[in-house]
Amino acid sequence: MQDHYSLLHTIYEIVKNDPQPERYSCKPRELILRRMQEWSDIQQQIHQLEREELVTTEQQETMVIRITVAGISLVKEQLEMARSGN
Repeated sequence: MQDHYSLLHTIYEIVKNDPQPERYSCKPRELILRRMQEWSDIQQQIHQLEREELVTTEQQETMVIRITVAGISLVKEQLEMARSGN
């Protein structure tokens, strides 16, 4: 799996239990702690996901990252494919 899709899965894992996962504001610290990568690497992956319209970012006190409905759908599709063995 490409790194940016792996990051998308990480974001999904953070937000999946929220009643409105696409509205959850994921913070850089959450990603750094879960990914064990340099922030600069994570930022590049976020920008790639943003270009594919799978996440959005917004600058508040700190950057917040939100998964889009398309991002959630892609992760669920990939998880289903993995479960079915394809």
